[in-house]
Amino acid sequence: MILAGKADEEELLNLIGEKKGSIVSYFGYVRSYNDGKEIKEMICTSTERTKETLKEIEESIMNKYPVENLILYHSVGTLKPGDLLAAVIVSTVHRAEGFEACRYGIDKIKKLEPVKRVEVQEP
Repeated sequence: MILAGKADEEELLNLIGEKKGSIVSYFGYVRSYNDGKEIKEMICTSTERTKETLKEIEESIMNKYPVENLILYHSVGTLKPGDLLAAVIVSTVHRAEGFEACRYGIDKIKKLEPVKRVEVQEP
């Protein structure tokens, strides 16, 4: 399942469906500092490729790992430090595959950048 917008951890976990062994999740949050500079806010904007890129990541995970259910999420809008930025939630029969799939998913999101991010730093 691909989601972009505004959601919280509980909402996302409730969407994973039937639990068949393990649920592994990664929740990434807006940092208050980056490269030694204070972050006031982050603006995340969908692009014309956002859903397509997330779909490609989803298909890659599903082909590579024995995943029962998968949620890929990225926030869109203005975010403050501590706000949920991105999430990967994976349901698998065995935990090892869940951890691998989850790490692979967030690494792909970080690398492919499906959402444009702009940090607004304190002057």
